[in-house]
Amino acid sequence: MLHKLRQISMLVSNLPETARVYKQVLGMESILEEKSSVYSLQSQTLPAGNGTFVGLIQPNTDKDPISKYLKKRGPSPYLISFETKCFDNLISNLKARNVEITEEGLTLTSRYAFLHPKSTNGAFIKVIERLDSADDWVEDSSDVDANTVRPRTLQLRQVAVLVKDLDKATKHWQDMFGVIPTRRFQISFTDLEIAVLPLGDKNTFIELAQPTSGDSPSARFLDKYGEGIYLTIFEIENSLELDRYLSGQNVRYTTSRQTNNYVNLGFNSIWIHPSTISGAFIQLSQVLDPVNPWPPAGDDWY
Repeated sequence: MLHKLRQISMLVSNLPETARVYKQVLGMESILEEKSSVYSLQSQTLPAGNGTFVGLIQPNTDKDPISKYLKKRGPSPYLISFETKCFDNLISNLKARNVEITEEGLTLTSRYAFLHPKSTNGAFIKVIERLDSADDWVEDSSDVDANTVRPRTLQLRQVAVLVKDLDKATKHWQDMFGVIPTRRFQISFTDLEIAVLPLGDKNTFIELAQPTSGDSPSARFLDKYGEGIYLTIFEIENSLELDRYLSGQNVRYTTSRQTNNYVNLGFNSIWIHPSTISGAFIQLSQVLDPVNPWPPAGDDWY
């Protein structure tokens, strides 16, 4: 019932500076700036490639729930936006399963709903169905067309949600959204057990991840913040070239070629530390497998 992962939105405390860093590091340039009087926030939208986007959100007040969350949690991933092709069926199914929907709305071009994080393993989720035939995700590109922006990423491929119980979480997401994991495996160098769930477009994915030890970074994250969005994964074209670029940008990062216990899973990766980009833990992966277009999802999904 989820067709495509369209956007990951980050909560930030300094919007212009964060936008500058995204442009410097990832080549993502804002195509849309908005101010919302309803939610007392301002935002920018940055193309990540192939109709996927990053959103940057900054509250304009220190009194609403979003600003209180920012003050408590700090800059961090905040909202996952999915496109659906069957909005009515999805909402009906969610309500039947007592998933809390905090808001439903209608615009000239879309229907949308927000799902409360307590119903979705700590991930704040927005689902949208377009009402017109256009494939554009951003409804109003003010000065720059998304198709003319050339980020260093090819597209947003996968978002990881950290969970306490992987068995329960995969069953819950399957019941809510009809997504079924094609692959489940453990990664020794991160102490994580992972389930990868393809969406309807078979081009974007959700990852559910459970720490397998008590002293890993992910386990400490889970203890401190609870379940929720943990890692954003973008596909890139050339990891060696990007590695060389980042080495001259005063960026805190590591690569799979320098990681102990890393097993070649059909791709090379670069991990950018959250301190570099306003709390966003980012993975940039180049596909090396000549056949499988996204090896993290396994060998039987495409």
